[in-house]
Amino acid sequence: MSSQTPPPTMRAWIFSSRGPPRRVLILAPSHPTPSAPTGSSLLIRISHAALNPAGPVLMTLFPSFVRPKFSIPDLDFSGTVLQCGPSAPSKYKLGTRVFGSLIPAKAVLSGKGVLAEYIVVDEETAPMGVVPDGMEMSDAAGLGSCGQTAMFLCRRAGVKEGDRVLVNGASGGVGTMTVQVAKAMGASFVVGVCSGRNEDIVKNIGADDVVDYQTHQPVHEYLARKYGEQQFDVILDTVGSQGLYENSPRHLKIQGIFVNVGSMEGLIWTVWCWLKNTWWPSFLGGVPRKYCMFSTVFNQKTADLVAKHATEGKLKAVVSEVLEMEDALKVCGRTLLLDDADGVSIRATTSS
Repeated sequence: MSSQTPPPTMRAWIFSSRGPPRRVLILAPSHPTPSAPTGSSLLIRISHAALNPAGPVLMTLFPSFVRPKFSIPDLDFSGTVLQCGPSAPSKYKLGTRVFGSLIPAKAVLSGKGVLAEYIVVDEETAPMGVVPDGMEMSDAAGLGSCGQTAMFLCRRAGVKEGDRVLVNGASGGVGTMTVQVAKAMGASFVVGVCSGRNEDIVKNIGADDVVDYQTHQPVHEYLARKYGEQQFDVILDTVGSQGLYENSPRHLKIQGIFVNVGSMEGLIWTVWCWLKNTWWPSFLGGVPRKYCMFSTVFNQKTADLVAKHATEGKLKAVVSEVLEMEDALKVCGRTLLLDDADGVSIRATTSS
């Protein structure tokens, strides 16, 4: 296949000031297309962009002076390689279908996000994987950051053969991936906590049981009653529930671990909870269960592992809706809701 030359301009959602997406984003019909790739980079024609909860946060958090005047938001994508730099990895060829997730800090500083028709990236700026044969590009767009986060989460917890695992927020983007990764790593019994309307979704991706947090309030009391005699080895919290951790001794084994990758309410409260949960000794009233909270740093090794699991049929994204590019504002920011199996892909180009 010969190299393809893109048009000089492209459609892209751009913003020039800090603020929420619905206030600052505009759809530019003639934004400059990226230049030809150099070195190990690739020119990718974006097929779909998956909305990431970090996108609106980055748009609101960073002031205008740290990024280019007209910046493109969002991080997760699927697309097709149009051009390869002279030293691009051999696994990427013209026409290769790829998925990936931009490194947030680099995306902010460069102003080059994925809500556009084209992007130039390499594995340093966007760890990528090859889309498995037969997978829809709208689904592949959701593998990037959620897949890597789930991998980090389960590996940090040390999920192993025979473990009993609880996943809080099991129907969200990271939660659905975490259920699947835990099963792939050998967990014998996985319970997902989500709303009742998403029960079938969570069971269909491998959960052995589902707890409806809306029906069973408070959740920790229900978990203690139902699983107090057969406690969990691992609790994986994708939401950020301090109450779930504080009451975990009633359903988490004494040698078990509670790992949180969710965002609590506000930076100060998050830092306080992390310090308290990590360092406060049990003889002074601390929770007598091991606690770990971390944020992920995406890398190519983990992206390759996500691609391997997806190719083997062990990992798939849950996508409930695919919208055209011009409709992105209808859902921008919606993925900040923590218990939604509403993975949304934005179609960046008219065909993939």
